[in-house]
Amino acid sequence: MRPIPNVQAYLDAIAGIFAETESSILSVILFGSAAIGGFTGSVSDVDLIFVLADDTDRKDRGLLRNRILSLEVLHGLRAAPVRKGALKTIADGLTAHESSFFICTRSDLLSGTPGRILGLPPSQAFFVDRTVIPGILSCSTTLHGEDLPHLVHPPPVRRFDVFKALFALLCQAHLSLMLFPLLPDATRYAMETLKHSVRSCYFCYHARHASLEEEVGFFQERAGPRVALQQLLALRRDYRPSLAFALRCMPALIRLHWRTALDNRWDS
Repeated sequence: MRPIPNVQAYLDAIAGIFAETESSILSVILFGSAAIGGFTGSVSDVDLIFVLADDTDRKDRGLLRNRILSLEVLHGLRAAPVRKGALKTIADGLTAHESSFFICTRSDLLSGTPGRILGLPPSQAFFVDRTVIPGILSCSTTLHGEDLPHLVHPPPVRRFDVFKALFALLCQAHLSLMLFPLLPDATRYAMETLKHSVRSCYFCYHARHASLEEEVGFFQERAGPRVALQQLLALRRDYRPSLAFALRCMPALIRLHWRTALDNRWDS
């Protein structure tokens, strides 16, 4: 993918952080649309994993997080922080809309365990399906430091994980609908939900990710045309609030995951 100027400037700044703190930051990994193509400035994030030495303390992790957040704002990848209402704060947390990067230690990453890698408490980690980590690693590239993704061996994906993902995503889609009259970002939440559904299901067929356009095209042929999938791509090109899209998300999610569960072979 040809680098987008503000994205390249941001990644150059990340390279500067790595050069300064190479003793504690062991690896910087890029994943998602910025790694495989399909980055759209208005709705896409630059997704990064920062892998730290196992003995890095909580204070240093917090300082690194704050520094990266400041760089995202500086390079136009995140809005400047403002005081958010309680409703938006809760919604961002429940829909994982708060951050485009995460920080873990080397041993956390090599464990292949979603809860450890994503830094989630057990109550949240239970709802993370097994497609998430291999999906991230399948579309990743190491920008700086040790090349670790090929050393990670996550547990096998089961049919149960398809339905676990469906349950979590349906909850998010329902939340988007309930919040639609109250929050201007509700359509974005619905878009992220359907995008994650497409990516999760596509990974179950191919054990890799592709551009979102390619993944959507695959399901439009495999499972039959869905207006919601067409609208997802259209909204990424020209974003606007859409209650119709939010309403179409839930049946599209059910169809995608049901078809995926039936089509594939699974480990017991």
